[in-house]
Amino acid sequence: MNFLNLSLGELIGVAGAISAGVVALYLLDRSKRRQVVATLRFWTAADSRTEMKHRKRIQQPWSLLLQLLSLLFLLIALAGPRLGSDDSGRDHVLILDTSAWMGARAGRTTLIDEARAAALAYVKALPSHDRVMLVRADALATPVTAFESDRQILNDAIRQSQPGASALNLPQALEFAQRAQKLQSQHAGELVFAGAARVPEDTASFAAVPSNLRVLQVNGALENVGLRKIGLRRSTSSVDTWDIFVSVRNYGLKPHDVGLELQFGGAPAGSRNFSLKPGEEQQATFAYRTHAAGYLEARLNSHDAFPQDDRAVVELPSEKPLRVVVYSSEPALLKPLISSSQVDAVFEQPAKYDSQVKADIVILDRFAPPQRPQASSIWIEPPAAGSPIPVKSTRTGLKLDAWRTDTPLGAGLRTKDVLLASAEVFSAAPGDIPVAESSEGPLIVARPGSSKIVVLGFHPVKSSMKYELATPLLIANTLRWMAPDVFRSREVQAGTVGTVTVPVERGTDPASVHVITEDNRPLPFTIEDNVLRFFSGAPGTVRVLTGDRELGYSLTLPDVAESLWHAPASVHKGIPRPTGNGVSTTDIWQWFAILGLLGLLTDWLLFGRSRAYRLRAATSAITSMWRKAS
Repeated sequence: MNFLNLSLGELIGVAGAISAGVVALYLLDRSKRRQVVATLRFWTAADSRTEMKHRKRIQQPWSLLLQLLSLLFLLIALAGPRLGSDDSGRDHVLILDTSAWMGARAGRTTLIDEARAAALAYVKALPSHDRVMLVRADALATPVTAFESDRQILNDAIRQSQPGASALNLPQALEFAQRAQKLQSQHAGELVFAGAARVPEDTASFAAVPSNLRVLQVNGALENVGLRKIGLRRSTSSVDTWDIFVSVRNYGLKPHDVGLELQFGGAPAGSRNFSLKPGEEQQATFAYRTHAAGYLEARLNSHDAFPQDDRAVVELPSEKPLRVVVYSSEPALLKPLISSSQVDAVFEQPAKYDSQVKADIVILDRFAPPQRPQASSIWIEPPAAGSPIPVKSTRTGLKLDAWRTDTPLGAGLRTKDVLLASAEVFSAAPGDIPVAESSEGPLIVARPGSSKIVVLGFHPVKSSMKYELATPLLIANTLRWMAPDVFRSREVQAGTVGTVTVPVERGTDPASVHVITEDNRPLPFTIEDNVLRFFSGAPGTVRVLTGDRELGYSLTLPDVAESLWHAPASVHKGIPRPTGNGVSTTDIWQWFAILGLLGLLTDWLLFGRSRAYRLRAATSAITSMWRKAS
């Protein structure tokens, strides 16, 4: 027998307190009693206060015993006694493995089909009063139901569970289940795991399992060879060539020979054969030349039980050069500084100036047009009357004292004892960025805005700066500041869903880093020990922007864990013996309530005053008369 509302200790405590109070009332006797008399003539008022006397013994022990038993029966009725096992009201947490590996084929079915069947069988074996919380587990533990006793709701939630794209984090799932059971359950039951238990290598030796854990192991085929990662970046030797890196891993227990084929836009782009030992990972590199954007497809001909990681597609962006229009009467001076593989430069005479010209950047060499260009512009020694930044003075024999290396335009620039034959000194406005300075004032000034402006107070080639290494670096910094997207180094990778690590430069400011999804939503990230980490739980594309570097991650490959977790020998395994779906307990509080009420009624009839006295007196008289008659 067990109690629904009170524990055995609580019941004994309450019963003891009430019994002590009843006994104390029986031992307490008041000297002042109510008496019915014919007249008050011969009575006098008492001179002393009513005294309290205590009985030395209980006058009616049978009445006391009857009342104590009646009160005890009523307390037991309030405690909710039930006959049967206490297991019928337990709360269980069912963890269903929905990691990527559960999509592997096992004969004519998949591993998720077997796990769902095991979970349904476990729920069916439980008593009908037991409650179950369903949790789907991959990289994250996701509760699907609360502690639910409705079997139809639980069965529908189990049948609707499908494999995800990330690997199983078993320790996190068990920790979540324990916390949910501790905070929300009334009577803790079992923690049940149903799945293949394929986990990353760092958790394969996980042995700190809860004592109430039960494992419904799904044994599927372990042989699988899949793509692990694909990386692409522009070649350092040729701007129109992509360096391609492909990693292939054998997850199985047997050696495998597989072939890899690459296609770009449906045309062959490369192939390679691999001989992989169990648990081995190999890499292959390719070079592919193209200017166009398109899709690069990598495909394995492994034909194993898990085809989801046999194919990956990566989108290659097109590389558009920076269009620069130079208006100069001496174009030969600027061609060596402007021309590069990333810049499409057009040189025109100042007489052909067009303010509506289609260009990313316009360079004006020693002349000021009547209308300023709509695009970003670089002004070289502009006339004082038409300069976009006011010219304070023009000096000869002026020394260039310092570069503002704390700005993007002056980064890395170093010169020593540069004497300019002639230079313009500007009056910088608030918000302007001085780049080069002299004792008279700034010689190069940048103005940010929708159309950026950089003004040089001297010609970089027709001065002593012609022989300085800082001159081409100044032009490169200026072009990069005006059009950062063009000069940003790009890398593209196809990887697995889950946690992604990106190496970054030492001292990288987190405020300068942006991690953005394909719909331009920011993703949270951390930077620690020169490594950036972010998590993506679903397939998609993520861009990581760090300064002049852009990395695109096509997270489309499923994250297949490397190892198989084996449950300790002490863990319960398999489906428990069914206990039936009927009610396993019987409420008996009604009988104790009836016994308590009958006991109080009997005490009132036998030992109560008023009518009870008369009933007892009549009973005694009848008994006496019957004895005399006999």
